[in-house]
Parts: sequence; C-alpha cells; structure tokens
Amino acid sequence: FTETKAQGGVGFGGQHATFPWSLAEPGPLSPAGLVKLGIHCVTCQKVAIKIVNREKLSESVLMKVEREIAILKLIEHPHVLKLHDVYENKKYL
Repeated sequence: FTETKAQGGVGFGGQHATFPWSLAEPGPLSPAGLVKLGIHCVTCQKVAIKIVNREKLSESVLMKVEREIAILKLIEHPHVLKLHDVYENKKYL
C-alpha cells in the first residue's frame, strides 16, 4: 500500500482521485484486509478504513467482500456501521 498526496488527501498508488482521509496508526488485520484509523482532513472525524489487497484474495472471498459493500451501502441504522465511501484501484479495494 502506498500513500500519496492527491488534491489535499491521500490517494492509492498515485491515483488522482480525492481521498479526504489521512491514515494513522494501523489496526488489526482482518481476514479480508488491514484496518487503519482514518481522520478526515477537514472535519477531523475518525473512522475505520479497511484496506483490501485484491491480489491476495481468492475469487470467492473477493465476491463476499463486494457483497458486504453492496449490503452496507443499502443499510442505514444507528446500530450498524455506516459505509461512507469506497475507493479502489487495480490492486486495492
């Protein structure tokens, strides 16, 4: 994983898309990826950022991660984590 400055945020691998989160200390390694503390560059809101390396996942696990993303995009409930956004490139999701 490479962190690069891109339009005031952190981008993945040199992409030029705006990524408004700065990445802080690494958290636990989950079966589907690394979790880091993210802090929004403007609002200072703290969030958990899951970084998934597509190259290390089997096709079936990648499908499960994509299904998790689709479900989280649909859910709005005070007792369920909120999915703010998804950033991806060829290697990371």
